[in-house]
Amino acid sequence: MAVVSLAAIPFSPLRQCHAQSVPDWVREVESSRQIVPLKNETLAQMIGLTPLYIMHPLPPEETQHLLGGGYARMTNALLKRGIDFQLGYWSQFAANISGGTAKHQDYAHQIGLNIGFDLDRIMGVSNTKLFFSGTERAGRNLGYDALGDNTFRPTQIYGGGGNVLFHLIYFYIQKSWADDRLRWIIGRYAVGPDYNFSMLNCTFGALAICGQPRATTFLPGYVSWPSTAWGTNVKVRPTPDTYIVPGLFVSNPKRGGTAGTAWGDASGVTLVGEMGWEPEFGPHEDSGHYKIGILWDSSSYRYNNARNTLDLGSRKGILMTWAAFDQMIWRHGSYQTAGLILLGGYTHVTSAITQISDQAYVGLIDFGAIKSRPYDGVAVEYSQGRYGANFAAAYQPSYFQGPLYAQSQGRPVMASLERIFEVTYRIHVARGVYFSPEYQRIWRPGGGGYVKDASVFSFDLRVFL
Repeated sequence: MAVVSLAAIPFSPLRQCHAQSVPDWVREVESSRQIVPLKNETLAQMIGLTPLYIMHPLPPEETQHLLGGGYARMTNALLKRGIDFQLGYWSQFAANISGGTAKHQDYAHQIGLNIGFDLDRIMGVSNTKLFFSGTERAGRNLGYDALGDNTFRPTQIYGGGGNVLFHLIYFYIQKSWADDRLRWIIGRYAVGPDYNFSMLNCTFGALAICGQPRATTFLPGYVSWPSTAWGTNVKVRPTPDTYIVPGLFVSNPKRGGTAGTAWGDASGVTLVGEMGWEPEFGPHEDSGHYKIGILWDSSSYRYNNARNTLDLGSRKGILMTWAAFDQMIWRHGSYQTAGLILLGGYTHVTSAITQISDQAYVGLIDFGAIKSRPYDGVAVEYSQGRYGANFAAAYQPSYFQGPLYAQSQGRPVMASLERIFEVTYRIHVARGVYFSPEYQRIWRPGGGGYVKDASVFSFDLRVFL
């Protein structure tokens, strides 16, 4: 999820700070709790936001999980035989406590499954892996129920297949060469994991920037978890701290459908590329990630038509560009994201044919600031989205009819601008269990200006089994 790429060489274990820079309290905590600092793929595997073994900076999780005993022995035995089995539970509860269209609360959850097959161990095919993932999802959308807003939803889980017993996500092969400096992926994959993505952004509970800015997800050519598309890309690292990722994907407005198996009805092709720089500054290896990218989707897009009374026609192709960064500015501990991190980004999409044409965000995340709570973290984020030209707001006042509607010459309430502020605290409850209360302030829900500014309080629970 933009959030989020810190290792010098992809797929390698997490790099540690220089030994002399690691505070004594970190060594004591890790020794007493027998916690191994995170390998980069753990969170991504468990919540399914990105494929396994794709480098991104992650919030602090443990390589150990909640369940031990026979379950742990089983998964370890499978891992030794080349099968990496990961299971996780993620739930979100959100309540609109003021403003919006109604006071209301909703719940949503998912159970995620990720399985990686090391074909080197299983079949002797070197540096080759097969990945499969899926999820069960259920719940409701608070944005629709209480805010008149289907864009910047207060929770991440709702959507992407809706209520479904099992939704197929990834099914692809990954091959690497030259000590993982060159990586090739082909199969049922997605644009999301490698382009305008950051797992750090998924520290927050709302959909505004997790794990990519919301402006990206309205394009049939930009598919992101849990949606997928047939495609391929190559990730090349010319130097240990730089990368280039060109890709080619099939555009499909169905994005896999409810079950993730609706693979037909292609509308075009998507050409996409990103380049990034991932430096480390100073003796404490303060990590930074800087990226720029461009995407072209050849699908035919109809012009936004708020009145729905005239045929405004369509145009071939849509262009999206972006720039994003995150930079640690003060380190607290030895694991990769233990410190104060500044992040931000900007995305632009062709205005007349998209729902969100421009989105900018900025935030601060701080993990490990409290010495007695090294895996806790606090985060704040502000995001602003500008709607595309001639786009009708999701909420239309019931009284906007009769004389008022006549005076408007049939033009409904237009969406223009929406803003959201989030503040959350990540609590490390127990091994493999994280709980996050969050407050959100949403200005102009739905972008039309007819819905009162809303205050939302939510809880986020993530369990890594």
